[in-house]
Amino acid sequence: MTQLINPNDIHSAADTWNGFIYQGKVALYHVLKLINEKADVIGLHLQLDSLEDFAIVRYEDGEPKPVSLHQVKAVNSHYYSKYKTAFEKLERRKDDFPCDDDAFFHLAVQNEKTNQEIEGIHKKLKIYDYNGNHYCRIEELNDLIKVQAGMCLDKFNLTHLSNNNYIETLCNELESLISNTIVDVHSQNHSPNGDSINKLAYYNTISLIRFVQIIQSDIAGIIQDKNYFTKKLKTDLNRYYQEFCFQREDEILESQQLKLHKYLIYLNGLNNLEFERFLQKIMPHRYVKFSNIQEYKDNSLLINEVKGAFLSILNEIKESDDLNKIGWIDDAHKKYYPSTIVISNTATSKLNISIDILKTVLETLVDVPFNADFIITEGCNVPSIAEEANKSTRINQLDLEALNGSSSHEYDKITSWKNMSLIDLEQAKQKLNENIN
Repeated sequence: MTQLINPNDIHSAADTWNGFIYQGKVALYHVLKLINEKADVIGLHLQLDSLEDFAIVRYEDGEPKPVSLHQVKAVNSHYYSKYKTAFEKLERRKDDFPCDDDAFFHLAVQNEKTNQEIEGIHKKLKIYDYNGNHYCRIEELNDLIKVQAGMCLDKFNLTHLSNNNYIETLCNELESLISNTIVDVHSQNHSPNGDSINKLAYYNTISLIRFVQIIQSDIAGIIQDKNYFTKKLKTDLNRYYQEFCFQREDEILESQQLKLHKYLIYLNGLNNLEFERFLQKIMPHRYVKFSNIQEYKDNSLLINEVKGAFLSILNEIKESDDLNKIGWIDDAHKKYYPSTIVISNTATSKLNISIDILKTVLETLVDVPFNADFIITEGCNVPSIAEEANKSTRINQLDLEALNGSSSHEYDKITSWKNMSLIDLEQAKQKLNENIN
């Protein structure tokens, strides 16, 4: 059979992670909906960031053939003019890649025009329907996915598993299947003699049967697995990132968005141990533990810290100087690293955060992040963490003195942290962004 579509002619956005978090969730919702509505999904596959933001395809003589095309726009605007070009692009895609069913457009907010009006202007597409609504807000999508997952459990006579905790675990596993595929595409692309992103995204499809197999498996046993919480934390981080970009859509330049996408690709590509170490380094004020559900709730990522500090720092400071992917060096050769620290610059806040950091270091003996001199915070400045903490009797001096004079690696870690400073985002920007062209 003659190859009708050359994958290298299709530009994939997989290399930028462009809108992938929302797209991936929408794709999962649609997959679950297909599983619920169809007698079976044998032969159907999910394709990401190739023919469209995502597509359902079937294989014919070893080549993907479009069943349905899906363009997803996480745009916080109700104006038709904001989407007109995208509507037209989807229509052209349907001409270029004829599909068995329809080409669907997914909206995150209600449009000023009705779906009938849009479809009247753009006759080659359909506005996707979410149970009677023709849009789905980012913050509502998780709940809709859980509803579809619960319906899948009913369909396969697994109602005894249908409780909130189990469904959340199930959704996390299903979403990981999608995100891992994108990570695999990048891994293969960067391997020796690796194929192009376009070709890899075109052929690295996910059989819908794999989703069915996860749904039909009793996954209750993985809830206490640390691997589960790592995947959940990555899912949390991805969601916070998508919400951050969505809420600041009119403020974030395209170059900043591309920079954030690169960071996200890096973070999603870390293995479990690397990711845990990374979290501890951006959260030096809290012992990162997540071996069980209580530790996950008490000691992991907090949405206001990730958005208010970490993502704001990555967004507003120039692209990393590649200190292990995220970090910067100023003109005086001082090294800087981001954090999730969101506190004020009051005397009490300075003292408390310094104590929390030093106590965490004494408990975990965590390495200084990439030998940094400054940890960037949302709004707090502390010239010396050790000197600030020593103002309080809450730090047990015996803990420090026990290692005094030691040549051990542990003592080296503590002395390194004692020389650390905290610097607020505005001051860090002045020191690091001044030489941007």
